[in-house]
Amino acid sequence: MLRLSYLAIALAVAIAPIEAALQCKCLPGDSCFPSRPHPLIHPRPIGDVCFVGDPSFNAAACATVESNWNNGAFRASIPNALQFTNWESIINSTVIEQCDPFGNVTNPADHCFQGRVPWGVVNATTVSDIQNTVLFASQYNLKLVVKNTGFGESSIMLWTHNMQDVVFSDTFVPQNAPSGTQGVPTVTIGPGVQWNTLYVDVAAQGRVVVGGIGAGGTVGAGGGWPAGGGHSILAPFYGLGVDNVVEETVVLPSGEHVTANLYTNPDLFWALRGGGGPSFGILTSVTYLTHPAGEVTAAFLVSNTTTEEGRLALFTEWAKVHPAISDAGWAGMWPYSGTQFFLTLMALGSPPTNPNANATLQGFYDTISQIPGVEISLEVTKTYTGFQQWYEDNFINSENGIGFNYTVGDFSGIPVAVASRLLPRVNFENEPAALAQALTALDDARPFLVGGGAVAQVDPDAASVNPAFRIMLTDLTIALSWNATTATIQDIEGVRQNVTDLANGLRAITPTGGAMSMSIKCMSSSHLVQPDILEPNWQTSYWGDHYPRLLAFKQALDPKDLLIVRQGVNSEAWDDEILCKTV
Repeated sequence: MLRLSYLAIALAVAIAPIEAALQCKCLPGDSCFPSRPHPLIHPRPIGDVCFVGDPSFNAAACATVESNWNNGAFRASIPNALQFTNWESIINSTVIEQCDPFGNVTNPADHCFQGRVPWGVVNATTVSDIQNTVLFASQYNLKLVVKNTGFGESSIMLWTHNMQDVVFSDTFVPQNAPSGTQGVPTVTIGPGVQWNTLYVDVAAQGRVVVGGIGAGGTVGAGGGWPAGGGHSILAPFYGLGVDNVVEETVVLPSGEHVTANLYTNPDLFWALRGGGGPSFGILTSVTYLTHPAGEVTAAFLVSNTTTEEGRLALFTEWAKVHPAISDAGWAGMWPYSGTQFFLTLMALGSPPTNPNANATLQGFYDTISQIPGVEISLEVTKTYTGFQQWYEDNFINSENGIGFNYTVGDFSGIPVAVASRLLPRVNFENEPAALAQALTALDDARPFLVGGGAVAQVDPDAASVNPAFRIMLTDLTIALSWNATTATIQDIEGVRQNVTDLANGLRAITPTGGAMSMSIKCMSSSHLVQPDILEPNWQTSYWGDHYPRLLAFKQALDPKDLLIVRQGVNSEAWDDEILCKTV
């Protein structure tokens, strides 16, 4: 359907006096599409088995799909599903093409649309599989996507889920490092490894690794997370994910398999660490630093406000103390919803190694307990044997969790519109009242205190990740959903615009802030995705003053535009579905 509209545009352009043209990817059904075989899986959307008019209809299989629809681990384990269903669907100003098993599936006239679920999937288990697919797609100008970066209409997808190698070293030395370079403790992983698996493996070594946080642990450790910068509750202690990457191997758009580190292909290494994926190549391995594991102290708070004045006063006090909380060695999450405000914080050591940790946090508790209209219903401090126990209790086994239930709060199998903002330290220090007003304008949000500390001590230009990460304290996410079964195009556009409007209140008072990039929007994870598809001036919002360098490097590295994602580097001329570009 969409391809016909592009043909119409092309004809109109040909008649019009303005000299412009479209260059389009070669899609299945086009005369240019290769007839020679390539090892492909041809998946259908997982809901197709529920449609009585679909050849794949199977009542028993449908029951399995419905029971696992909101299961993030299930969705991460298969090639034809993402965590958020709108990225499996084609939704624009004229059509909704989706495969909703909870709709009127008994009507034979209803249809399970392919949407953005790829036309063909390569189950890559070796580097050669990736190289052959890249060369094949480049030769025939095919639309190529990678699971960790999302789906795409009529695309060929590289599915790297089964590349699960995990290799430890006590004395890793990057390739071509100067003679005498001292080795460091590391773990090298394949692109299909997820954090839940890696955390367990690393903990068994008596170590800890900086990684993503999400209920069920299905955040991918070797794909979009490091490409997007890699924020983590451990980042204030050890740096962002990109600060902990020692070396990467990658298949370039040319099909060449290369190593990137500070001494080998340093420009590529710079771009890979924060420039978005898979814009600069398809990762085949990532080598991370590991750190000694030790006890941690966790603090949990649940509070409720009974008046608007009390809610604003609570947020004002939180904004005022936020820099001091960070400086005292705390990191974590502070979600809020309606009248409730939560804290889930962590500090290294038991008692915390920072001598100001407990007193600073207790001072905040004492202050808000005196605010009329604020009620504290839970205030707990607990020692854990290490990060791993804290993570398992609060994100894997919810019955052991304290305070906010993240296994319920982190959701999958629904459509979602999101936006994010990196909130700079200077706003907390200089404008706490204005910041509190903007925060309380949101009914609910998911903020992550993952900046400051070690994150702020790294040269902003050391990696391509947005320099705003180095001056922020919190990354705040706004997310709204809709009913996939009943929503109209107008309903969905209204939700998306609402998210953008809500984020605009924070954008207005944080001009030095930034946002998380679209190019990591569809990680195979239950971690909240954070880009706003209506993000204004997205190049600057996602990459700040690093964008010109990234753009120049991308254009030289990928002259055929093989690896393009929406709102990714060098995507400006492409349509939203990355089917055609204006030249």
